[in-house]
Amino acid sequence: MTYSTKQLADLAGVTPRTLRYYDKIGLLKTQRDPDNQYRVYTQDEVDRLQTIRFLQLFEMPLAQVKVLLDGPAENLTAALKQQRKRITAKRDQLSLLLTTLDQTLEKGVDTMTDDEKFAAFKDQSIKANEQQYGEEIRQQYGDDIVEASNKKFRDMSQAQVAQLTALQQEILDALKPVVGTTDFNTPEAKRVFKLHKQFLQMTWPSEQYSQKAHRGLAAMYVSDPRFSKYYEDGTGKAGAAETLNAIVRHYTR
Repeated sequence: MTYSTKQLADLAGVTPRTLRYYDKIGLLKTQRDPDNQYRVYTQDEVDRLQTIRFLQLFEMPLAQVKVLLDGPAENLTAALKQQRKRITAKRDQLSLLLTTLDQTLEKGVDTMTDDEKFAAFKDQSIKANEQQYGEEIRQQYGDDIVEASNKKFRDMSQAQVAQLTALQQEILDALKPVVGTTDFNTPEAKRVFKLHKQFLQMTWPSEQYSQKAHRGLAAMYVSDPRFSKYYEDGTGKAGAAETLNAIVRHYTR
């Protein structure tokens, strides 16, 4: 069975103009009816459009959608698995938010302790981190270390959490002006190292920190694009993760 442009547009809930644009950029190429040279879509194009529409639900840019559809099938599978992790993390965040809301409605804001008010939000942060990085950090450090680190964060007071959040931003602010430098003996580079070490000592179990472990984590910032993106987005500069890794290696030799 084949579809005209209008028929497929009506079926998929898009405009004919959208389909013509997809054809123009090579995202969804049409066939030509040999009798009249009108655009027609076969079942293959219908199936591809269904996948395009599905991926757009994840707010993927069309350029990325095209790369995935034109590439090996395993790339698409990996992308869908990553989206599943992201959606699962979002679901868990909403579930924790709902739990906190229910507790607030049941007890009333005035009768809840500060710990009760903020415990769910700390759990939410832990779960979000687990969803995004859990597999990698557990492989690197083991379940016991990760669980101990999670417990340390869960047991923090709100003042400590606020201090930790401020420290994260302080690291990014200190890193930004030294991105791309090759001179790590400056006070600015040394400050980046000290701040990052302080962050790890606040979040890791007390017996976990070592220069070797510090180097290992910094190396992960470079090898894993998700970590690299955090530092690039936070500083607004490409190569931020590479610079941080180089600074850590310099001061943990």
